[in-house]
Amino acid sequence: MNAVAVSLTRTNEPALPLSDRLSISRVAVIASAVMVVMVIAFGLRASRLATYGFSEDEINKVRAVEQYHHGQVWANGEHPMLMKLAMLASVEAAKVWNRFATVESAIPKETAIRLPNALVGAATAAALFGVCNVLFGTPVALMAALLWAFDVNAIAINRIGKEDTFALFFFLSAVCCYERAKQQGATDLARAQRWYAAGGAAFGLMLASKYFPQYLGLYALFNTLTDRAPGKNRPDPLRYYGAMVIAFSIANVAILDPATWRYCVNYVGGGTLVHHGYQYAGRLYVNTGIFSPDGVPSTFYLRMLATKVPLVVLGAIVPGALEMLRRRGERGFALLAMCLGLLLVGYSLPAVKFMRYALPLFAFIDILAAIGVVAGINWLLRKRWLAPTTKLIVAALAFTVCIAGPFLAQQVAAPFPSLFRNAIGERLAPAGATFPEEAYDYGVREATRAIAAVAAPGDVIISDSPAVVAYYLEESARPDLGVRSLSAEGLPSANGNAFVIVQPEHLTFENRETAIHLQRDFQPWRQFYADDALTAQVFLVPRR
Repeated sequence: MNAVAVSLTRTNEPALPLSDRLSISRVAVIASAVMVVMVIAFGLRASRLATYGFSEDEINKVRAVEQYHHGQVWANGEHPMLMKLAMLASVEAAKVWNRFATVESAIPKETAIRLPNALVGAATAAALFGVCNVLFGTPVALMAALLWAFDVNAIAINRIGKEDTFALFFFLSAVCCYERAKQQGATDLARAQRWYAAGGAAFGLMLASKYFPQYLGLYALFNTLTDRAPGKNRPDPLRYYGAMVIAFSIANVAILDPATWRYCVNYVGGGTLVHHGYQYAGRLYVNTGIFSPDGVPSTFYLRMLATKVPLVVLGAIVPGALEMLRRRGERGFALLAMCLGLLLVGYSLPAVKFMRYALPLFAFIDILAAIGVVAGINWLLRKRWLAPTTKLIVAALAFTVCIAGPFLAQQVAAPFPSLFRNAIGERLAPAGATFPEEAYDYGVREATRAIAAVAAPGDVIISDSPAVVAYYLEESARPDLGVRSLSAEGLPSANGNAFVIVQPEHLTFENRETAIHLQRDFQPWRQFYADDALTAQVFLVPRR
């Protein structure tokens, strides 16, 4: 009797309309697909994170995390706190894990420091999906997320402990929330304000990741130019900017410490700069000042895109650009064109240029390529002279080729994705010759350990990554060895062996003549390579 009652009760429950059930199923399928993409993206970014030793920039983060552990929040004050707080949590979690782990399963410090970036880099696939889903539709959104997951250049930057990964993730998250608010505001202004406030909070977290207000300014300029009469469908200033300030302040409490401001002023004034010059394509360029005729050439980022983006993705950009031109009046395409144009021009004009600054460009290139892929497939499916089965086969083949290219690129480049070059780049220069920065101080850890194993007490190691050398000397329990900066201090005049580490990526105006002298008059004691790229040479200068 009870069983019958239960059955009748369930039968009398109102059923969801078929359209709602299909909608819920579609959302579940799409959400599952995005989760799978994120898992793939994380796996590619988190694999063998300790392949590289720490770079000089990362050592600053390691020291900051150590000071955070003791409550000193102003350390490494030229950069905000959010990423370093995530690193602190990761390092503390790794310590707990390592108490119970075997030697083989223990988490190295390099992995613990870089893991938050790998995780946020993978989550960027979801943020990218969210932006594209609102502006371009689900097919483009899924394609862009997939291209990002396999993007070898994005993977390379997501695997190092720098703030650009966090800044891009929160920028895309903010844009996603704001654009969803614009759509929601057409029918529900109250709910739209919640999305606007979420966008403001995301912008605050972006600024708590990296002091890059130009991203906020770029998007504000876009809204000013394209949304001149929004009416009531716009953010409430108090809620929007209030959420931004609150999120920024909570995630970056160091901004309230006067010591942080003093550090930033010193940093902006060049007080922390100990050497000058940036090595690019076999030549040293000026890396100080905003604009300089002797600065890194304005073609830096164009050459990077032309030689380091997989050819399949470059090919997909062509139909994507045509589609962007054809639909330039639509909000999404206008935003994409402005982001690509202003970032490319804005980054290309200053004298100072770094590869990691191109991370947002790689994201927007992936969006443009995704638009091209979807537009090309739709064009094929519309052709009446193709049989339906043939259309599906050709479309599936086109999709497979466009995914296989980026997938194979990152597989070929592993475990050094930063050294990837496409077929054009391989013809123009050997690995590491155009952009020595690709090495990310690879070889300094190995060189320091090799020297520590044989050096006599009182010997000195000279390098332009002195903080990295000092860290790995501590790890090797060799406090009896000295550390000097090659650019700032040069070769020592006192007695004792000197092990000099020369890195192509750290050639400067101060150390260039010394490096030439060593390479001409001494045989390298050790040489270190990342794949085929020479990343570090060690010269033994004996006692005098």
